[in-house]
Amino acid sequence: MPKRQTTPAAIPPITDFESCQRARAALFRRLTDQLEIFRVCPNRTCKRMRACQDARGTCFIAVMRALPDDTRRSFAYAMENRANGLDPDEAMAQAEARVAEEVARGGE
Repeated sequence: MPKRQTTPAAIPPITDFESCQRARAALFRRLTDQLEIFRVCPNRTCKRMRACQDARGTCFIAVMRALPDDTRRSFAYAMENRANGLDPDEAMAQAEARVAEEVARGGE
């Protein structure tokens, strides 16, 4: 069976809380598919389908909790930078610099 292709156009527009909740499952699945979290997922169906099969984002949340704090913050800052229009490389570079600065100030 071919891998599910979730395009941004397939995700309903987010205009309020209810529309955000409707789009949540598609967003989690798209993110977990792009990060290929299915490779480490304990759910055999996800591994077999080579795509996330959990609409609640359980796999993604488990992986994020397992990451070191520095990596998790870098990821969050990079996503924030991307939302502000930076290209992926620049967004990650600025995120890593921000985390390094926080660590240097003693923010662990």
